[in-house]
Amino acid sequence: MSDIIQLKNPQTNMYCEFKKAISKSDFAWHHHPPSSSGKNPGMFSHTFLRRPEPTNTFPIVACSGGVNFAQDVIKEILYHNDITVNCFYRINLNMVYPQSGNQQTLVHVDHPWPHNNILIYFSSEGKTILENDEHDPKEDDVIIFPGLPHCHELPKNGMRMVLVATYLSGYDE
Repeated sequence: MSDIIQLKNPQTNMYCEFKKAISKSDFAWHHHPPSSSGKNPGMFSHTFLRRPEPTNTFPIVACSGGVNFAQDVIKEILYHNDITVNCFYRINLNMVYPQSGNQQTLVHVDHPWPHNNILIYFSSEGKTILENDEHDPKEDDVIIFPGLPHCHELPKNGMRMVLVATYLSGYDE
């Protein structure tokens, strides 16, 4: 049985406006260089909602000002697929570029408590890999999976741009 479920993306006006906004040259990205060990690749990110950490028991809205826009885009897609969200734990836009060396990120779980992941691909680069499943994306694909160990491949040519969110789902799925 597959842990990855591909959703329908209605690509509404809101989705298209969001995609256009994050593609502008003045969109704020934060660079994270590769780790000195080479285990973590370099990347750019834009945090909308910071994950809860041991020092704070709830997510923190980042200073970007776009959290409602990002959240509404995600909710629109989830609701279109009859998935109810009780709360978001994290919303982050990641962009990874081709690099030499290790071609996969470290296997990780986003939170130590039950959660679901949604990935919205704004490019066609970099497979998402779970232990027994993988997704080779096309631009505008949307997938969900439970909070299991996962990683992703680095892109071979262009950028891998993905909106990642973790959430608590409703009980009526």
